[in-house]
Amino acid sequence: HRRPPIVQLLQIIMMTPRSIMLLLSLVVATTAWSVPVPSKATTTTTTSTALFSSSDRRSFLSGTTAVATVILTSGPAPALAAAAAATPEAALKQWKDSVATIDNLYENWDTISKQGGDAIRKELGTANFGTTASPLFQIDKAFRVLRDSPDVDLVEFTEQSEEFANALVRADTMAYSSNFAGGSGKPTPPQVYIDKAKIEVADLQRLAKAVSALL
Repeated sequence: HRRPPIVQLLQIIMMTPRSIMLLLSLVVATTAWSVPVPSKATTTTTTSTALFSSSDRRSFLSGTTAVATVILTSGPAPALAAAAAATPEAALKQWKDSVATIDNLYENWDTISKQGGDAIRKELGTANFGTTASPLFQIDKAFRVLRDSPDVDLVEFTEQSEEFANALVRADTMAYSSNFAGGSGKPTPPQVYIDKAKIEVADLQRLAKAVSALL
């Protein structure tokens, strides 16, 4: 007998390169999103707004992200299970500790940055050169738990947390680049990258406040 279309699509996804797999997953989520949503005929403005209520957007974004995560995440099963077992309380504590770490890094910048780019990266959770890891390490996992709270605006939280993650990458990139600056010729001094990293950490502080305001 002929298999349902969704089964055929999933079989194609499993045999497709990772980049195309993500695209197909988004198609699946978009197809589900296209199911008509009943609404009362009031005015043109309210009717168009009703089709995109906060609850519908939450379901759409959560579903799309869940499909993409399953496809793109690689690693041993125990690691994935540990991530899924995180509680809202643990995620919130990790976030609060992360905010405190960012504040401490900025306030004590001169002391920490004198130890080099790797010392900055350790605080950012992007390099673990010790027995303990920064709370910023894998902060994306905490974000995934926090955004599922019914009291959180999913769309706004997703946007702010993504901006935060981008700023974190930029700060790490500048700190990492300082490790390789200098040398012969007319190189860029390491301090230039250290200073740029500080600017990105200041931006992290700003974005952290925006994220905290949503929790």
